[in-house]
Amino acid sequence: MVVPEPLPLLVSESLKRAGFRHGFTTRAGGVSDAPFDSLDFAILRDPEGLAENQRRLAHAVGYDPALLFQTKQVHGRSVVRAEGDPQRMLTHEADALIGEPRSGAAVAVRIADCVPVLLADPASGRVAAVHAGWRGVVADVVGAAVRQLVRDGSGLVAAIGPCIGACCFEVEVDVADTIARTTTDSVVVRRDTNTGKAFVDLRAGVRTQLRALGLSDTVIEDVPGRGSAGCTRCDARRFYSYRRDGDASGRLIAVIVAR
Repeated sequence: MVVPEPLPLLVSESLKRAGFRHGFTTRAGGVSDAPFDSLDFAILRDPEGLAENQRRLAHAVGYDPALLFQTKQVHGRSVVRAEGDPQRMLTHEADALIGEPRSGAAVAVRIADCVPVLLADPASGRVAAVHAGWRGVVADVVGAAVRQLVRDGSGLVAAIGPCIGACCFEVEVDVADTIARTTTDSVVVRRDTNTGKAFVDLRAGVRTQLRALGLSDTVIEDVPGRGSAGCTRCDARRFYSYRRDGDASGRLIAVIVAR
């Protein structure tokens, strides 16, 4: 029997120090066939391959694979609590999940350019996983998750995972202006009046929203980093990207386990 190599998970040192098991996947270490090779977490594509990829993830992070909770992501602001049957939870339309202390629940979101945010409350052990595309940023899904997680966000630790960077996230100017109104003008890093397009830093927008909720920069970690280092579209070797590959894109996952 060939033992698979450990998954090359990306982790937040801040969450790790606070005692929270978690991880952001890359596209390496799984069994999915091309063009989704090899660690694809898309729900409706390859049930057997997905089950093995999820098993490997559970082993790498350290949780019971039967306690992995996800939802049907719809780019909204709904938040649900991880409880009951994880398979039934997949029918719930929501973009953030809460994991309760001592439940063993692993809450996760799937991404292929949108911003994954993992939140943890060291005082209680509660956690949240958030999926924030530009519509989710505008709808304030991050704020909705924080307010359900704790009364005051200043005690939280947060990690922002791989997502499309400002180098690659080109949108219509009116979309950029909408994002700026719900975050800050500085997230619009470049405008082209000739084409009516603009480039937006979604990662910075999420950070701005977290700051407004009481978190300081010292407890908000960028994984693996800002700029092109964490851009899903730029790095085809490590990350899936819908903007880059369209329907040939797999799905990454961000997961955190209640303490």
